[in-house]
Amino acid sequence: MDERALSTTSPFYTLDAFNGERATAVMLAIEAAMQGNGHLWEELVKNDDSLAKRLRDQGLESPESFRSIQWDNAMLLFTACVELTNDGRPLALGETLTRERFGRFPYGNGSAMAYLLEHIRPNRSITDNDGQALYDRMVDGLEHLSHACQDAYRGHDRYENGFGGMQIHGYLTAEAVQQLRKDFASRAWTASYDEPLDGGVGDVAKHLSALLKAAERRRVGLALRTHR
Repeated sequence: MDERALSTTSPFYTLDAFNGERATAVMLAIEAAMQGNGHLWEELVKNDDSLAKRLRDQGLESPESFRSIQWDNAMLLFTACVELTNDGRPLALGETLTRERFGRFPYGNGSAMAYLLEHIRPNRSITDNDGQALYDRMVDGLEHLSHACQDAYRGHDRYENGFGGMQIHGYLTAEAVQQLRKDFASRAWTASYDEPLDGGVGDVAKHLSALLKAAERRRVGLALRTHR
């Protein structure tokens, strides 16, 4: 295997069922509060009864007061936006084996998404403008899922180094999940001819497609998260 083969200390990557619409609002409110303006956070919590109840259920006595919250930003974003079952547990997507194979990819830093983005290419047999536009939209979706939390703050580590080593990389809304699943199924893409793992892109595509379909069936968004 390549000298950059997976280290045994690499983090585990998960695609979590996530409320992407709420995530955008939560991140904007957190950013404003960190700049000294907690009004947006206060309004967000007061106007979203389910969010307020969730935060209180997790032990926050005054969730509308950002200054009173001692959690790190990654934990706050995850707690606010992870989709839950009726008994309050995180909603699991896909089969256990699929999640495990996606979670620690046998190359580089263990990120299947990073490998996919590095070695995916447009399918040159589709030469019209529509094919290229579809490919570009698909890559934009993959990039947003992989980097949105970092890109939103120009490289700041707002959602890194959370409790237990948690890091939230990016997310998609339920609508964006549906669009990415359709684009991914179009075969407007192919693997680079020189990818280091024979069939690696195809393997990632299989597991990612299964998880996108699972999220679409449950009508939820997704977040890419790592933890140790």
